[in-house]
Parts: sequence; structure tokens; C-alpha cells
Amino acid sequence: MKTVIKICGLRRPRDAFMLNPYPEIAYAGMVFAKSPRQIDIETALEIKEALRDDIKTVAVFADNSPEEIRYVKSKLNPDVIQLHSDEDNDLILSLKDTPVWKSISIRNEHSIDRIKDFPDAEGIVLDTYSPHERGGTGRTFNRALLKGIEYSGMLILAGGINKDNITQSISELNPDVIDLSSSVETDGYKDKAKIKELIDTFRKED
Repeated sequence: MKTVIKICGLRRPRDAFMLNPYPEIAYAGMVFAKSPRQIDIETALEIKEALRDDIKTVAVFADNSPEEIRYVKSKLNPDVIQLHSDEDNDLILSLKDTPVWKSISIRNEHSIDRIKDFPDAEGIVLDTYSPHERGGTGRTFNRALLKGIEYSGMLILAGGINKDNITQSISELNPDVIDLSSSVETDGYKDKAKIKELIDTFRKED
């Protein structure tokens, strides 16, 4: 499978129009966790309506209750649910009619062992560990910790990927999805020029 791009943390309908021109962008993430990028369901529905038809929506949660997750799921009908906290496989099973990506924070050589705890996840998001934030840190992790990784599901690589390291990030792991957020923002909002610059760099990788 050829690597595709997910842009996470859309906050306004106009952000969707920044993504639509680029076929390389296959996923759009909307954050419902407590975060500077958190949006409400009404805004999420407006963003979804503005997205190109083939861009899949990803609803991102961290420390949300199962009730909150199911409410958003019923209203937004996302293509993917991304769990970014201490959720367990039982919750993933309960959401089985929607594909789930489970985030794992890479802290040391043992972090990757957690993949086996989520056998019912369709994909695993590999992100940078932070004691204070759940993703969107803009910081990379030591990719050498992933050496020899074996996983049959989707691999989604996050954590500080930008125009200067996207080519190397792809060559190191050949992930199914590259997950971007802060690197295509200015003052916390998606930046049209930065998205174009990153996509131009990504295209040179082909």
C-alpha cells in the first residue's frame, strides 16, 4: 500500500477546502478530546460536509467517556475512530462496526510491545510520548525503537513529521499513513501555504 496522508486537528470548515485539492490526503482528523484543537459536533458536521467525498473522517478521542464517543459516532458517522489515551481492547470491541485506530506513545524499547494489547484495532498510531499532551506535540521519537516491528494491521506514523523529515520518515518505516498536525499550522490553525509546501515535498518522494 502506498503511503497516504492524514491531516489532523481541523477546526474550521475552511480547513477542509485546504485539503480538498490534494489526492494524497486520504484522511481528515477532528479532535473531540480536551485540547486546543477540540471542536463540537456541529462544527465537525460542517467540516465533514465541506470535505472532498473520498476523504475519510477520523474522530479523535482521549479520555472521553464511552458515552461521549458513542454520541459523536451516532451523529458524525466517522469512517474511523482514533483512541489516544488509556482505552482498552474492550472499548474497541464495542465499537466494532467502525474501524478503530489505537494510539501508542513511544517512550522506550518496550512501548511497541503494547500493540499486542489491541488485537481488534484496525490500525496502530505510533506517536511521541509526552507526560502532558496526547498527540500534536510537534516532537519526534527515536525511530530506532521501531526496528524489526512486525504488525499486520495499518501503521499510522505521527509525532513531529514535517516538510524537512517526511521523506526520511517514510523511508524508515514505510507506514500506511503519515499523520500531520502542528507542522501544517500557524498559530494553532491549518495553514494553506504550509500544507501545499508539505505536499510538494511528499510528491518528490514518489
